[in-house]
Amino acid sequence: MVTVSIKDEYVEVLSALGDLQAAMDLAIQRYTIEQITGKVAELRQRNAQYQAKYGMDYLTFNQRLSEDEVFIRNLEAKINNLWEIDLADWEFCYKGIGDWTRKLQNILLESNNLIPH
Repeated sequence: MVTVSIKDEYVEVLSALGDLQAAMDLAIQRYTIEQITGKVAELRQRNAQYQAKYGMDYLTFNQRLSEDEVFIRNLEAKINNLWEIDLADWEFCYKGIGDWTRKLQNILLESNNLIPH
């Protein structure tokens, strides 16, 4: 567990309204959900840009790279000779969407402990 400082005026108000720790946990949870949701949206947008650029999804693109030499030659000649840079970023986006979504799901599953019923 990490200790953080909270301004006195917030402590006063939140303590008067109820359990300070529960209020802080809920506030941090909501902020974290908001940040992860924004990150996933950004990664999805970048992923969609690569799908539009290459005309297929990441998994199909990656599979064609490993199986089709003609595809690679056409890529370099007609679309982008720096496709490997795109591939690295696209992989980062694709995997990041999954990773961040799993983190978000875990937080949401734990949220039943923080939200008053």
